Amino acid sequence: MNRLRLVLLLLAAAWIAPADTPPAYLLKGGTILSMKAGEPPFQADILLRGDRIAVIAPHLDAPPGAKTIDVSRRYVLPGFIDMHAHVTYLHDGDFGKGFDLAVSREILAELLRYGVTTVRNPAAPPEKAVALREAIDGPAIVTAGLPLNGGRFSTPEAVETEVERECALGVDYIKIYARSTPDLTKTAIDAAHRCGIKTIGHLQATDWPTAARLGIDFLTHAVSWSASALPPAKRAAYEAEIKQRGAMKARITWLESLDVDGPEMTEIVDSLVEHHISVDPTLVAYETKFVPSAKYRSEENLALAPQALREDWRDGGPTGDWSDEDFSRMNKAWPKMLAIVRRYYEAGVLLTTGSDLPNIYVVPGVSLHQEMELLAEAGIPPTDVLAMATRNGAEALGKADEIGTIETGKVADLVVLERDPLDDIRNTRSIDYVFHRGAVMVSANAAGAADRW
Repeated sequence: MNRLRLVLLLLAAAWIAPADTPPAYLLKGGTILSMKAGEPPFQADILLRGDRIAVIAPHLDAPPGAKTIDVSRRYVLPGFIDMHAHVTYLHDGDFGKGFDLAVSREILAELLRYGVTTVRNPAAPPEKAVALREAIDGPAIVTAGLPLNGGRFSTPEAVETEVERECALGVDYIKIYARSTPDLTKTAIDAAHRCGIKTIGHLQATDWPTAARLGIDFLTHAVSWSASALPPAKRAAYEAEIKQRGAMKARITWLESLDVDGPEMTEIVDSLVEHHISVDPTLVAYETKFVPSAKYRSEENLALAPQALREDWRDGGPTGDWSDEDFSRMNKAWPKMLAIVRRYYEAGVLLTTGSDLPNIYVVPGVSLHQEMELLAEAGIPPTDVLAMATRNGAEALGKADEIGTIETGKVADLVVLERDPLDDIRNTRSIDYVFHRGAVMVSANAAGAADRW
């Protein structure tokens, strides 16, 4: 009898407190910016258990074994989502060779340090990208494969074969690139949808309204640089400049010629809204190229980047051969880029945040905060900028039931800030803690913290 009682007691103990009980953290006293639509900030305690948010309540006592973290006078947000981060690092951007796992890990660590807990990798060698997604201990990754950009993918048969190959490898998306013509774009979209996955478009030969009608799921960057986006009288001069000075310098003329409020832009905006297409504007990746600002080119900013990226950037990138006059013209036209994004926002386009790292001077992690600052500069209120970096990204990814807002049962991806980002969007950089799937890291800002980044 005593032996039976002992067995029962041991079983009960195992039921109450199993050996593999997940770690628990109690965050006390924080101001919660849940990013749920329409919900204002509120004060509450949050209990994290394992990789989930277990309880949110005005007052909670720490359960046995839980570690309490005082976040009073702090601001708690969902983890940030970078919707355009090429984390499968390739030396010199060469898709055929040069994958560097060590640098990829450095990039992912920096993203996490700056509160980025989910990334969309929008183009990469599919085998390497899928392996990185499955193996890495860092931000959650969703990934596309090779960009379908003409060349060896210049027939419908070649496109369809590649889409089927990448689907079999397990990519999350198919990437369609700038030189893809409308017929090839349609082939890629249809083949991807038959496989049950979505398509990301960085398009130019196929303009955005056409891609929307064909069923594209996502569009990247703020603009397409397509001639059809310009007033008809401006198109020939733009296309001639592409031939004379190259596509990058011709972008100056494109932006100068654009009518932000014209019928061409209206058609683009209406197509995005009608077909529910999300856009990550990647303003930071444009400004780093087009505006020779110390904000990006200073040693202070560059020191935050892995050494391999800094070496790649030494040639000055795609605007390394621009003259002072080229930069001057682009600087004058630059406000139009912000106005375009503001127009998308006002029309109700689902905007998300993306950095387009590792483009020149786009430093992993901090660049997403720079992107948020540019979105605010475009006239978007901080609350909505934060939604773009959290809830909107989750919605676009089809993961709104898991991430993007602070709610009981969701993944414990959180960022704790020292200062209120609603007062100044630059306060998103004042990170004290990052929780990723319930695991905690502590920034150098956290007073008295034993652990550092």
